Amino acid sequence: MPENGLRSSFKEKESVKRKALGGKEGTLKAVILAAGRGERLLPYTKEYPKPLTLISDRPILEHVICSFKQVGIREFIIVTGYLGYAIQRYFGDGSRLKVTIHYAQNPSYHRGNATSLAAAQDLLRNDEIFILSMADHLMSRYMIERALKYIDWQPLVCVDLKPLFPSFKVEDATKVLVGSDGYVEDIGKTIPNWNGVDTGLFLLNNSIFKVINQLEKMMNPLTLSCCIKQIIKSHRIWACDVSGSFWLDIDTLDDLAFARERYSL
Repeated sequence: MPENGLRSSFKEKESVKRKALGGKEGTLKAVILAAGRGERLLPYTKEYPKPLTLISDRPILEHVICSFKQVGIREFIIVTGYLGYAIQRYFGDGSRLKVTIHYAQNPSYHRGNATSLAAAQDLLRNDEIFILSMADHLMSRYMIERALKYIDWQPLVCVDLKPLFPSFKVEDATKVLVGSDGYVEDIGKTIPNWNGVDTGLFLLNNSIFKVINQLEKMMNPLTLSCCIKQIIKSHRIWACDVSGSFWLDIDTLDDLAFARERYSL
């Protein structure tokens, strides 16, 4: 079982980069969900999508892409929805950031973030492992390095067992119950027992799409948390401990103000 709470050595970081850069089967792709309406960031999101909201003169989504780029990931699938044309117009093919960006459109983004992930399926190989993030989740490179270090343990979700974010975030967070064996036992915003928080960073494979296809006819909206909850009924999902690393989910105006203050330091 992987050890928890230890920072990677220099050699481990180089190994992480090699895994991200890939071998015979190509590079690891990052799928970023950028489709939502972002209503709690009004009035900012009235005329442009939430991922283009500025923090330290750069859009939130650009910060996310650059965090992945720092660990060697250069290929992205961005799923857009609300005002998606503005995201595509800003980032283009990614060449300005020296990365490659593909786009998938989810016109049904209001039906939940799992449907946005489903929109990316055609841009992934049937057996492809990929790393998944949200366009409004800022994160440190250490968090991504930690996930990649345990790529052989996928599917996994990165869990913060000692969240440091402001107290106003706790009730909004997706909670996770991690068992003594290190695997996820339950997940959701309202679960009664929990000991960690979902950071919005996952390493997944194509099995997630089978679950989405099964559930989307029965659940509306359909969230990733619901899909993970369904998977753990028959399979195990590793809880990768990223405690101590910086991450922030930009949901509200308070979150945005906190992020802008931190990035101005």
